[in-house]
Amino acid sequence: MCGALRRLLPGAIVRQNVRLPGVKTGTARQIDVLVERGLGVFALKIAVDCKCYKRKVNVNDVERFLGMLDDVRVSKGVLMTTKGYSKTALKRIQNESRDIELKILTAERLSEFQNIGCAMLWKGPVAAVVSHPDTWVVDNEATPGSPAFQFSMYPLGHTRDSAMRRSAFVYGNIVLKSDREPTMEAIADRHERDVIRDVPSASFRRLPLPPRVSWAGRPAENTLFRVGHVLETYRGPEYSLYIDHPKGVLVLVLLCPEGQDETYVPILEWIAEKTLMVDCVQRQNERN
Repeated sequence: MCGALRRLLPGAIVRQNVRLPGVKTGTARQIDVLVERGLGVFALKIAVDCKCYKRKVNVNDVERFLGMLDDVRVSKGVLMTTKGYSKTALKRIQNESRDIELKILTAERLSEFQNIGCAMLWKGPVAAVVSHPDTWVVDNEATPGSPAFQFSMYPLGHTRDSAMRRSAFVYGNIVLKSDREPTMEAIADRHERDVIRDVPSASFRRLPLPPRVSWAGRPAENTLFRVGHVLETYRGPEYSLYIDHPKGVLVLVLLCPEGQDETYVPILEWIAEKTLMVDCVQRQNERN
């Protein structure tokens, strides 16, 4: 387990059988595996609980794990199971009202996908932590070429290739600002010009902005939202959502199947709302 997580989360610290102090109980709580990854001033922690039962994980298992996460103040958790989980267990996770994100994975899914809990990406001084919605998976393998992306997300049951051909597909990149492009608007305008240069029939339209909430007292970042109609081979419109940072921009792109905007645009807006933009200051020993 620890070896697999270290391969899937390069740069993270993965420890086994960790004890963290409980804030509410006042006692040390045991965690099977704790994953820690620092992105500048933000420290991401993921607690992994391994259930090797002869039965499915049930709602009581979920309740206990959610209570432990709340007690040790870890907001992301993963329940690993060898026998799957009940419908009520999944429903309980989906209806969790606290600021806790919990996923249930089988060992096969851990080895199949490139990340758990979220996508963590950075470029230079800009970093982002991007959560995925229920029943979607994160693919953290960077892809060169066109379109190039640092991570992607797509519905469970698809591979990256099948999602791009037959389903909704979200990918993301960080673009750094420069003297030539010092603002989010300048970067977005250049992206539109590049597409229209290659596809003169392409068109873009700006959309009303989805909400962005503050996180831990930090002001919400500015955003830019647009829809583009580029090529018929895209099978539908392309929605782009830009999230600003003083030194760069996170660009989230949704390739939406034709006629399914009402289903998938709210998912893109949810991803953007949950995204955390942070400063990325790497330590010297991480660069070496």
